[in-house]
Amino acid sequence: MRFWFGYKFFEKSGSAGLYTNDTYAQSGVELLKPKHQNIVFVTESLTRRNTLRYFILPLFFLFFPLIVNSQTISNLNNNKSPFHSFSEELDSLRKANHIPGLAAVVVKDQEIVWAKGYGSSHFDTGDGASFKAVTPNTPFWIASVTKPFLGLLFLKLEEQGEVDLNANINDMPGWDNFCTWLANSEIVFGENLYCNKPISIRNVLNHTVNGDPGTGFMYNPIMYSRLSRYIEYVYGNPISAAEGRHNTMAQLMEKNILGPAKMERTMAGMWQREKALVYFDMAQGFEYINGQYVRKKHIERHFAGGAGIVSTASDLAKYDIALDTGKIASESVMKKLFKPATAPDGTTLPYAFGWYVQEYHGEKLIWHSGWDQNAGFSALYLKVPERNLTLILLANSEGMWWGNPLDRAEVEGSPFAELFLSHFVFSSE
Repeated sequence: MRFWFGYKFFEKSGSAGLYTNDTYAQSGVELLKPKHQNIVFVTESLTRRNTLRYFILPLFFLFFPLIVNSQTISNLNNNKSPFHSFSEELDSLRKANHIPGLAAVVVKDQEIVWAKGYGSSHFDTGDGASFKAVTPNTPFWIASVTKPFLGLLFLKLEEQGEVDLNANINDMPGWDNFCTWLANSEIVFGENLYCNKPISIRNVLNHTVNGDPGTGFMYNPIMYSRLSRYIEYVYGNPISAAEGRHNTMAQLMEKNILGPAKMERTMAGMWQREKALVYFDMAQGFEYINGQYVRKKHIERHFAGGAGIVSTASDLAKYDIALDTGKIASESVMKKLFKPATAPDGTTLPYAFGWYVQEYHGEKLIWHSGWDQNAGFSALYLKVPERNLTLILLANSEGMWWGNPLDRAEVEGSPFAELFLSHFVFSSE
């Protein structure tokens, strides 16, 4: 008879232990996955003489946290661990970019192989003492990393026959006033915005709104944020219903994606009563000014579309795994999700349905960043699909933002992305 005990390994303040597969979400700061996912214990076939052993052995390993062979511990803790130097350099980069707290997760082959929290989710700006450590389970405002969720949601709604991506957003009540205001403003997202030209929902999701719709890429988060109003229009509700409550789009997100992916520490907007603890556990946003961290006003926002999700690094890993294993989307949806838009002349544009898509040194990279200067948060979600590899980073300041151009995809401009790629994709070792 064989007993299999799945395990994950943690480091925290120099200590180590054995935990069940789900423990990391609630406890240890760092997780390292050894080469063998399971420890195998072999006993003799059951007889009266060894029945007691059958029951005692599992209990022994459940209640004694530090039972693992010394060779495994040595392999995980030594300086040759693939995550050792990466973790140290990542923390140095965090400090250099004035980020109070950072949560990080790496997913490989649809499993979390490493997770760690750095710094503080809250901060006493008086004496600089942190009082709440960041873990992979700390909720952050993920800003524009919301868009990958929205792209998937609209593709699923299209598959269900609820939404037509070729329908025009121009048909929505209030469009003329909104578009005229934006086009005549000094906001960059209103440049070359022609309100008299049909703009499809597909154009909005692909960021091909400005200029002749569908012909070129320009990142436009303001247009994304009109999608919650469009959903209310499609579902027959007043446009005003999009704000100030757990709106229809937020409910659809929970039903179609967050619930099926078992993302219990993630909420769409901040009006979801059953997930109120996620809001109260959320990291504080900061701005670094004149050598000091200054608290930003704690945000209270509905789910608009351009942003709106609060999540944790570990929950985003659940999303990533559910996405890649086909648990939350059909094969036909997945074929569309990461496929970049194409201009009429055949040019491949750098954006799909909520995702940037680019080639870098021969590797396909799929990613999205998040940046909210007013709230004090930034984020990075980077996939290397040919290697089944994903990096997720969440920060409680804008220090991770690098200024990606509005008309291109250049994740290599991020020192955080470059650090990850140099260690795990382009490493000479």
